Amino acid sequence: MTSMDRQAFLRRGAVAGGTLATLGPLSAYYAKSASGAPHAITGYGPLVNKGDLWLPAEFNYQVLSRQGVPMSDGQPTPGVFDGMGAYAGPHGNTILIRNHENRERAGEQKVITSPAFEYDPLAFGGNTKLVIDKTKTGKDAAGNHQYAYEVVRDFAILGGTTTNCAGGLRSPHSWLTCEEVVKRSANGKKHGYVFEIDVRADGPVPAIPLPQLGRRAHEAAIERAGIIYMTEDRSKSPDVRRGQIGAALYRYTPQPRGGGIPLHETSGPLEALAIEGEPNKDMDLTTAVGASYPVEWVPIPEPDHEDDTDNRRDRISGLTPNRVQAADRGAAVFSRQEGMWAGPGNAKVYFDCTSGGKAKLGQVWEYDPGRELLTLIYESVDAAMLQNPDNVVIVPQTGDIFLQEDGPDEQFVRGVTRSGDIYDFAKTQTNESEFCGACFDPDHQTLYLNQQGGRGNLPFGTPGDAGVTYAIYGPFEKRSGNNSRR
Repeated sequence: MTSMDRQAFLRRGAVAGGTLATLGPLSAYYAKSASGAPHAITGYGPLVNKGDLWLPAEFNYQVLSRQGVPMSDGQPTPGVFDGMGAYAGPHGNTILIRNHENRERAGEQKVITSPAFEYDPLAFGGNTKLVIDKTKTGKDAAGNHQYAYEVVRDFAILGGTTTNCAGGLRSPHSWLTCEEVVKRSANGKKHGYVFEIDVRADGPVPAIPLPQLGRRAHEAAIERAGIIYMTEDRSKSPDVRRGQIGAALYRYTPQPRGGGIPLHETSGPLEALAIEGEPNKDMDLTTAVGASYPVEWVPIPEPDHEDDTDNRRDRISGLTPNRVQAADRGAAVFSRQEGMWAGPGNAKVYFDCTSGGKAKLGQVWEYDPGRELLTLIYESVDAAMLQNPDNVVIVPQTGDIFLQEDGPDEQFVRGVTRSGDIYDFAKTQTNESEFCGACFDPDHQTLYLNQQGGRGNLPFGTPGDAGVTYAIYGPFEKRSGNNSRR
C-alpha cells in the first residue's frame, strides 16, 4: 500500500528491533526487597497523557502497526498481538517479528501464508514480519533525539500454528515462537509445540514443529549459550501422588550444538529444573526475596506425548504430560511462568511468574547457569505497585527490568531497579488490553511495545480494543537514582 494509504489507518509509527545487552549480577535487587517491601520511586518522572499512552514527559511514541490494516502481502494485519523480537536488518534497518495469539475463536483474523507453508490449515495463529527504517528528525527542547519510522514492508511469515504467545530470540537470525496450548485439530494435527523462524526470509517459511522441545502450554523460549530455556504457563492444581502440580522450567540441549543449525535438524535431552534436596518444592512459598537455591535438572523421557488435555494423571506411557513427568522426577513447582529474558554469552536468565508468590500477584526469578543457582529477585505484595507481570525485558542503559502487566485493572509497564524499587513507565489510555512484546532495537534507543487487543469485529477489532504496536523513544539513560549496571 502507498504511504498515503497507510496514513489513513495509522499515525506514522516508529520502531526498530532489539538486541540484548550483557547484564551483570543483580544482587542489589535483593538487598532492599529482602529487608522489607519495595517502595515506589519516580523513575523517569510522573506519567503524562500523550494520547494513546501515559508516558514520562520526555518520552514520545508513534504507532507502528494496527490490527486490520492491509500489509505489503495484501492481507489484513492479524490481531491478538503478543511476543516480539527485534533484529538488525541487512541495510541498517530493523526486522521485527511479532506473534499473534489466535486461538481459532470467533472474531479472529487468521494469519494467512499459504497451505504449502502452513503446519495446520485449520489453525489461525502465526507470525508477521515488519521491516522498519528509522531516521533522526532533530532534537526536542531538552536535547533529546526525535525519530521518524517507516514500515517499508510487512507480511505474514509463519502460519498454521495456534496460540502463538511469547517465544524468544535464538541468536543471531532466529525467532522461536511458542504455542501456548495443547490440543488436536479436527484433521488430527497435534498442537503444543515450538516453531523456529529464520528472520532473514523474504517471504513465508515452512512451519516445522519441534516435538523434541516438548509438547505443552509453552510461553517463552530463549537461547543462552546454545541451550534453549523454556517457560510453561500453567497454574497449580491438586495431584494424588505429588500433592500439587504446576508449571516447570525446562531446557533443551541440542545436538549438534550451534546457532547456525536449525533446531528441527537436532536432537537432545529435554529436562526440567529441580531444587537440590527439596523435590517438588513449591516456589510460591519461598521464605524471602533474595533467597537462593542450588538447582539440578531432571529428565523428561517422553517430550512428545499424546494427551490432548495436557492434564492426564494416570501415568500411562506416551500419554503423560510434560509437567506430570517433571513432577514425578522432583521438578520445582511454579505458578504461571511467562516472560523470559537472557543476554548474550554467559549472561543470566530471567523469568517471571504471573500469579506467583504468597499474594499471587507475581514473582521475578534469576537463574545463573554458571553457578546452577536460582534466586527470587522480586515478589509483589501490593497490586497497586505490581499486578500479574507477563512479558519481561531489560533496559540496556540501566539494567532495570520492565515488566508488562496482565491483570484485571489498569494496565502498566513497571520498572524494577537494582535497588529493589519500582516505578511506572507506561499506562494505557485509549485501549485497556494488556501490554506485551516489549523489546529494544539494536541501538537501544527505541522500545517496541504491543497492546494485545481483543477478538471480534473483523478485520479491525473491537473499537478501542484492537491490537497495536508502538515505538517508544526517549532518554532511557536518564532514569533518576542509581543507574549502575554492575
